[in-house]
Amino acid sequence: MGDEVSKGRPVSTPMDPSAETLSGSRTLDIRTDRMLSSWLRQAGVPDGALKVNALAPDFLLPEVNGKLVSSLELRQTAPLIVTFVYGTWSPLCAAGLRALHGAIPSIRAAGARAIAITPDTGDLLRNFKRDRRLDLEILSDLDLGVSLSFGLLSVVPADIKSHLLRRGLDLCAPHGFSFWLLPMPATYVLDQRGFIRRACVGPDSITGAKTETVLAALSEIGGA
Repeated sequence: MGDEVSKGRPVSTPMDPSAETLSGSRTLDIRTDRMLSSWLRQAGVPDGALKVNALAPDFLLPEVNGKLVSSLELRQTAPLIVTFVYGTWSPLCAAGLRALHGAIPSIRAAGARAIAITPDTGDLLRNFKRDRRLDLEILSDLDLGVSLSFGLLSVVPADIKSHLLRRGLDLCAPHGFSFWLLPMPATYVLDQRGFIRRACVGPDSITGAKTETVLAALSEIGGA
């Protein structure tokens, strides 16, 4: 099974155009968010991004309520969908998380679990999940170590950093550290042994367009 890389296709899930403030971190306007996702598309999938048939690293990360969640424990009992987003302040990522939330009944019916991973921490993430009533475990990648282990990290170039700062977004606030790094959005489907059965990597990989792909992979795992 080959990796699916989404590049240059329009986002299929509507994005929230609001510019609300969550715990002091400003949500981007859609135009700026599209500029950011366009840069990620042009940057391309990182060479080190994990691919189909690779063994995914296990991890232990905190959920919004502080509970530690083990990927090993989750995947040993059911196939596991792992979605990476670069921030809940992004309309693109917020739309992707809503799409994943909407797919949860189908995912559970297929006997699987789903989690999302973001660099965001603290009240920003807690308020985001509460305000949108998401039935979804969202974990904080506190030092971006998990994103790094999946090979998804990209360094934010100086011109993009300056643009985001002009638009009122300093990544140091939501991420809790001073390095300007972002994970490439990605969705992975892991079987119960931890092997990657589907890898969708790229800015459009977290939207509703990938729901059928994920469910097809779960069907294949169930029929294996």
